[in-house]
Amino acid sequence: MKLPLARLVASLLLSAAAAHAKPCGNPAAVLETRQAAEEQCACGAATRNRSYMSCVLRVAHEAVVSGALSPRCKAAVMSCAQRSVCGKPDYVTCCRTTPEGTTTCAIRRSARVCLAHPPKGGHSYLSPFSSVCDACPAGVCTSTTTSTTLGVSAMAEDCRSILVTWSNPEVSVTIGRSTDNATWTTVLSASRVGEATFLDTDLQPLTAYYYQVTPLSGP
Repeated sequence: MKLPLARLVASLLLSAAAAHAKPCGNPAAVLETRQAAEEQCACGAATRNRSYMSCVLRVAHEAVVSGALSPRCKAAVMSCAQRSVCGKPDYVTCCRTTPEGTTTCAIRRSARVCLAHPPKGGHSYLSPFSSVCDACPAGVCTSTTTSTTLGVSAMAEDCRSILVTWSNPEVSVTIGRSTDNATWTTVLSASRVGEATFLDTDLQPLTAYYYQVTPLSGP
């Protein structure tokens, strides 16, 4: 007789923490302002960091004046701009992964410097994202793992995708996603037997995502 396995929940927070005591309470406003700054300030075209930062500051200030952004959230926008390669020729967004799977990202002055100093037993790599806020939320990518029959885990691939894995590929599962840990949306109705990974894409940065992995049947 086949019995249903226990329902498992894994969660992963994708948020950019600003360098100030009280965190921003409106991440959507931060994202919208950062998008407006990219349209007006164009990181890829910036040749001087000072000019780029002045442009972002102007966009953020205008958002505060219009009421679209709070002064507290303005600090989050500026923090992400500061921790970027915009207007810094040859600088790169460098990520380092330890043998335990913990990844941290930071801005380094060159690709050579980044790749020449991997963590012991781990590796370093160049991220395609211009800001640490996007390459790795808050500078640290973390995952939560449920150590049970399926061994569910979730890990950020980048600022817009999360890889959900489970250890038993012989069990078909359904996966639900939530941003409040209360209302769930099915993002995978049934996995194929033999597969044990699911990549959730087109996610929003600065957002908490929770994953609920439910086995359809068990041995």
